[in-house]
Amino acid sequence: MKISAPMLIADLTEMYELPDEDEFEHISMESAYLAYEDLHAREFRGCVFRKVNFSSADLSRAGFVDVVFDHCDLSGVKMEDAVFQRVRFIGCRITGANMIHAIARDTVFTECRMDYLNINRIKTDWVQFTDCIMREAAMEECTFKHTEWDECDLTRATIHMTSMKGLDLRTCQLDGITIGLGDVRGMIVNTQQAIGLSQLLGLVIKE
Repeated sequence: MKISAPMLIADLTEMYELPDEDEFEHISMESAYLAYEDLHAREFRGCVFRKVNFSSADLSRAGFVDVVFDHCDLSGVKMEDAVFQRVRFIGCRITGANMIHAIARDTVFTECRMDYLNINRIKTDWVQFTDCIMREAAMEECTFKHTEWDECDLTRATIHMTSMKGLDLRTCQLDGITIGLGDVRGMIVNTQQAIGLSQLLGLVIKE
């Protein structure tokens, strides 16, 4: 899957705290503490955040264009109605984050811890989840377009009113997943996964 990478300039302005402004462009932050900050509806363009603590911050309705989150703590973050365009999440902790009704395009999550993630009603287009832990994630009324999961742990995740047709989850862990008959139709799985899903849907397999 070819996904457009963030477009970043070479010389970013290094900052250690965010001023009370609505827009931030071409900035770099490392090891900053922004936990519990009210950053809703802020706009971030061409920014790099490394080891920044955003835990429980309010980033609802925020916009992120050409942004990299590198090993940041985003646990418990509010990202309802946030928009992501050409964004990379690398080795981040996103446990319990709320991304309800978010929009993500050309966005990649790599080696992220995303237990209990709530992405209900998210809309994705050219999005990739690689080697992510997404145990007990909530995915209800989602629109997944050009979306890929590779080596992800979706144990006990809930998928409801979300078409998974054409999506390939053969490399993922699906133990205990909750998914409806209409949602699972057309999803690409391996033989072992198919057996588990058939039992989930009430089928009795006999030889």
